[in-house]
Amino acid sequence: MGNAASLADAALPLKAIGVAIGLSQPGVVEDFTAKHWRVSINGGFGELFGQLAPRTNPESEPVDQRCPIGRACRVSVDPFAWRVARVLESGFPWDPGLDVFSRRTAEKGIVGGVTVPVHLPMSRVGAVGWLAIDHDVDVDQILATYSNELRLAAHLFMGHVYRERPDAMVLLPHVSLSERELECLTWVAMGKTDADIAELIGRSPSTARFHVESAVSKLGVNNRTRAAAVASQMGMIRAVA
Repeated sequence: MGNAASLADAALPLKAIGVAIGLSQPGVVEDFTAKHWRVSINGGFGELFGQLAPRTNPESEPVDQRCPIGRACRVSVDPFAWRVARVLESGFPWDPGLDVFSRRTAEKGIVGGVTVPVHLPMSRVGAVGWLAIDHDVDVDQILATYSNELRLAAHLFMGHVYRERPDAMVLLPHVSLSERELECLTWVAMGKTDADIAELIGRSPSTARFHVESAVSKLGVNNRTRAAAVASQMGMIRAVA
């Protein structure tokens, strides 16, 4: 897979792995944290699995805010097994994300799976997984047996996904932020509000918000928290504990 010439070529062994372990539906989410994201489940957006099609999330918040698997990927680096019934039982009944999760898995006949979180540069979080449609499949045993192999396959495949992204993230190191924008992002990273930042820099809240929003736009991300994280990863501001 690592030597595959294209994303489509890399998808073939990914699918073959799933067939071999009894999880024949591979699923990929390119970036849980984005408003604009690409996802593919076993050719759901093309004849060949791996041809990831662009989809626009109509909601204002990132998709992981509504998907329990996405939320789990944000806080884990280890592969994990899950069953739909267990997720629904362990979640809060009033969480709207559970309703979406229940409906979408039911529509596709998905009963569980094994998911590998993949943390990528610039604060991106994606996932590669293999989905179960047979209630008799033991996803916990599959995870226990093949965890290391699935982790390696997922990271190799997501490397192809990342390299074929259309948004030229590799150009980000050339982004230039003003001294004021960097100062405001540093305060954002420390959890400060626009009002807090305004007081700290001796300007109005609207001015503080302007500098933060300008930095968000230049960095090509969709919110202030992610802008601070990306700037920190790029060495533009120091990491804040």
